[in-house]
Amino acid sequence: MKVAIMQPYFLPYIGYFQLMASADVFVIYDNIKYTKKGWINRNRMLLNGKDSVFSLPLMKGADSLNIAERAISPDFNKMKLLNQFHGAYSKAPY
Repeated sequence: MKVAIMQPYFLPYIGYFQLMASADVFVIYDNIKYTKKGWINRNRMLLNGKDSVFSLPLMKGADSLNIAERAISPDFNKMKLLNQFHGAYSKAPY
């Protein structure tokens, strides 16, 4: 039996899904300390041909909080982010 363990990521890279597919059991390890400037709530997109980092805003909390204890800020504007994705990728060939 193959077991794989990874932290959660917002829009994970292809290797994350390949690891999932190769394992019999996949564990999302979210009861560990949240790391600032990590990839848990951040990612990149190509915007006008250049890397652009974006992040999901999180509610304020103590640095000692685990990943599972974090929450997205109520001020988060999901339509703004979706419109950025649309503008960046709507004319992409694939």
